[in-house]
Amino acid sequence: MTAKPDDSTTPPPGESTLWFEGDMLIMRAVGVVDGHEMQRLIDMGEQLFEKYGYMLVLGDARRTAGLSADARKLHAERLKRFIRPSHTAIYHVNAVARMMTGLAQRGIEAISGKTYPVSFHKDEAEARAELDKQRIILQRNLAPR
Repeated sequence: MTAKPDDSTTPPPGESTLWFEGDMLIMRAVGVVDGHEMQRLIDMGEQLFEKYGYMLVLGDARRTAGLSADARKLHAERLKRFIRPSHTAIYHVNAVARMMTGLAQRGIEAISGKTYPVSFHKDEAEARAELDKQRIILQRNLAPR
């Protein structure tokens, strides 16, 4: 899905919604995110990168149960190769998911020497405010010097 879904409907488990909102990719994860969904997320992120030169991702983790093994592997392999100029802001994250993401972040940094920019927020407004700040930084880095 590339258009914002109706807020009154929640997709069934395993059918997360993804859509663009300007220069942001928004994901509402439901259940366990599998490899197919991770590949969609990667592909849509690449579309943003090609259009804007950076990626901003806003994730609602309220209904997620984490990543499947194949999704984690796909994501890790991708990040080992390269990390695009980006920032991911996730809100409604439970403590376990936050810890797992933190561990994965440190592992990626240890292997690749690169930091994967992600932040955690209590709600959507706070996450969007962070992405607004990051947008300015990313756009400034793209400007010719």
